[in-house]
Amino acid sequence: MTPAYSPEAHLSETELYVLGSLNQAWPSAATMTPDVIGSDDNGGNPALFVDVVQGLSDNGMILYEAFLTGQSSGPRFLDTMITARGKAALQTTDMEA
Repeated sequence: MTPAYSPEAHLSETELYVLGSLNQAWPSAATMTPDVIGSDDNGGNPALFVDVVQGLSDNGMILYEAFLTGQSSGPRFLDTMITARGKAALQTTDMEA
């Protein structure tokens, strides 16, 4: 059975970068902050960062223990890990390249 919507087919460079970073850290968990994915594309935009990480989580590609935010620290996702679905999305992307 093929799902009607496959988010793996439409991953942005930023989403792939997050998955790749978490894949390198695996099996350990990592703390994700906007600095980790800061690039020319997003400039470390906290709102974009939260959208990217939350989207990957909503699609079952990553898991995180807690989301924290504060005036001085900004948004942080604690104990973030890539899932089997996230690993499969990376492998599919590598095969297509």
